[in-house]
Amino acid sequence: MKKQTKFRILFVSVLLFNFSLNFAQVGIGTSSPNTSAMLEISSGSKGILIPRVALTSITDVVTIPSPANGLLIWNNGLGGLSAAGFYFWSNSKWNQIATVSTALPSSGSWSTSGNNIGNYSGSGTNLSLGTSAYDDLIFKVNSTTVGGLGVNNSVSFGKLSNAGQDGVSIGSSSGAAQSAAAMGNNAKANGYQSLAVGFEAETTFNNETAVGFQTKTSGQNSTALGSGAKAQAQFSTAIGYNASTSQSNAIVLGDNNANVGIGTSTPNTTVKLDVNGQYKLGINGSVQKSQISFEVWPSVSINNLPAGNTTTMNIPVPTGFTPSSTRATIIVTPASDFAGNSTFSISNPRLTSTSNITINLTNIAGNAQSLNSAHFYITINEF
Repeated sequence: MKKQTKFRILFVSVLLFNFSLNFAQVGIGTSSPNTSAMLEISSGSKGILIPRVALTSITDVVTIPSPANGLLIWNNGLGGLSAAGFYFWSNSKWNQIATVSTALPSSGSWSTSGNNIGNYSGSGTNLSLGTSAYDDLIFKVNSTTVGGLGVNNSVSFGKLSNAGQDGVSIGSSSGAAQSAAAMGNNAKANGYQSLAVGFEAETTFNNETAVGFQTKTSGQNSTALGSGAKAQAQFSTAIGYNASTSQSNAIVLGDNNANVGIGTSTPNTTVKLDVNGQYKLGINGSVQKSQISFEVWPSVSINNLPAGNTTTMNIPVPTGFTPSSTRATIIVTPASDFAGNSTFSISNPRLTSTSNITINLTNIAGNAQSLNSAHFYITINEF
């Protein structure tokens, strides 16, 4: 009788368990499972251990044959698919469940909701970061907008930066018009297809370029390069510190204090242009190496040269003014205080060496003449 009673109790228990499986929820660790769940597991010190498998690839259907959509597993990374983690089967491939670092603020995190499937080694995986909706992607820090990628192909980064269609604006309070680019705090590219680079660099009209600290352009197709440079006329170019143009098609190098050097890093500070090398002036001009000019008071001693007679005189070339060769034309001009201005003529100046000039002196007076001092201006054109 006792054995029969135990059997009846066991039969009723199994019957009640089957009834709960068919018509209610199953709770493990809880006596009141949530009505929205088929299974609720409750524990304060234990978790659920998902099956651990070794997937060979994201399209592996051998390790688990015919996987159902939504199937969840833990890949241990030992079978060929090296990234360990949770994966679920969907769209004929294993998709890894992305993780977010616990170091991120609890108030929010990045969202990867784009739809680029990859083109190269990542083909078949979702690699994009962004949105799939037709709207700008905005970046914020402490709830303040600091950048954005616009649906009109604009790019802006920096507090209060803004860019028009196809424009790029980088820097605090920077701004770029359509197809323009501004880079630097307070940089403004206001003209179509213009470029402003540098702190407070600014363009005004189309196709202008301003590069440098506080550079400004205000003429179409004008260019300003260098700190404080200003190109204020159409097709003009201002290059160098505080260079400024106010006339169309003009090119200005530096301000009033500039010394321009070509072929030298140390242009002479007493001149505006210092060219180290050959140069050519004019359409039909010849190529010249250098032009050297200096003033001399050479020693001379001519005593009682008869009328009509000619003698020679040597003029040493001062140190620092010597040409590189004797292939040159020489111009010797007597100064106003030259003692022989009314009695001697000068002819046939020539370089007898790179350090000496020889001239002919002819007595043009009607009687014998002497000369004991000289003062000349000399120019050497080397070619």
